[in-house]
Amino acid sequence: MRTMARTITDLDVTDVTDSILNTYIKDGYLRLMSLERRWPWLEASYTLTAIAGTQAYTLSGVGDIEEITSILHDDDVSGRLTWCGHQSAEDVWYGTTSGVPQNWSKWGTSIYLWPTPDAAYSMSVRAYRNPVNWTASDTVECDADTAFHIALVYYVVAMMYQLQEDPEQAALYRRSFDEAVTMARGEAMRLPQSGALILHGGYRRTWDRFRNKTIPQ
Repeated sequence: MRTMARTITDLDVTDVTDSILNTYIKDGYLRLMSLERRWPWLEASYTLTAIAGTQAYTLSGVGDIEEITSILHDDDVSGRLTWCGHQSAEDVWYGTTSGVPQNWSKWGTSIYLWPTPDAAYSMSVRAYRNPVNWTASDTVECDADTAFHIALVYYVVAMMYQLQEDPEQAALYRRSFDEAVTMARGEAMRLPQSGALILHGGYRRTWDRFRNKTIPQ
């Protein structure tokens, strides 16, 4: 990215140092990541091994998780756990003896299972991971879809021109950054064509419809 930005601007390391360019790249990347919480390339799956008598599990102990979308029993003893607010879970399950976890909540940096597990259970955690700290090394690829890479170059170029007090070129490349991000974001977040379009705003409970039924081949 630094090389491409310098090629476009014809500015070398004496004009803009690598340290400054790295700061611009980080700034552009943070702006990009702040647009969505659920970028497709951050999707990840982890295994949570519940232990009898243990209710809280640190996120870092499960994986590099930023946001959990679902937790599911691997052996189908209770299906998918239902999320609930931590205080609501305390109200519902307070004083309850241990059993098969049915709900989960998050408080601080830990996952809580409700009720407290009465045995060992293997669960699958679907989540969005934290981005890799790729800007710390020149050998790690940008942790974003490749469509966003050129957009980050445009942002760096805009900031380089701004540093050189060239507002017209800075504005031109800033618009290029915004346009490139808008197009790449629309493509990245586009719903898959295989998904059914439901106009009333709900969603289809496929599992409920086909559970214990024979699906025609």
